[in-house]
Amino acid sequence: MTTKELGALGERIACEYLVKKGFKILGKNYSIKFGEIDIIARKKQKLFARFDKTIHFVEVKAIMGNGQQDFFPEERVDYKKQRKLRNMAQIWLQKNNYPQDIPYQIDVIGILVNEATRNAKLHYFPNAVQDV
Repeated sequence: MTTKELGALGERIACEYLVKKGFKILGKNYSIKFGEIDIIARKKQKLFARFDKTIHFVEVKAIMGNGQQDFFPEERVDYKKQRKLRNMAQIWLQKNNYPQDIPYQIDVIGILVNEATRNAKLHYFPNAVQDV
């Protein structure tokens, strides 16, 4: 499996997970020359049939492994990547005419795909990237 195929698989698994958890996918693979946001979503409010105001920008990291390593894909979201994600989120909000005070957060989904079985293990980290 190529890196591109692994990335597409990871994003598909992440989208399926988010939809099952009550999210509506607003966009995928938003790209400008500065970078890319994997998934943009909003979550349904449990008591109402409308969506929460918070926009979720989701970074998906997927790796292949044998299940024995001590390294997890979400550890690849380093300080430099976090800063880029914050900037990309602000650009997306501005380009889509959202007010400056709209709540948003950056979530990370790490997916570890077992090389032998092709089974995937998913870790979801809501609000993983904080403003500094």
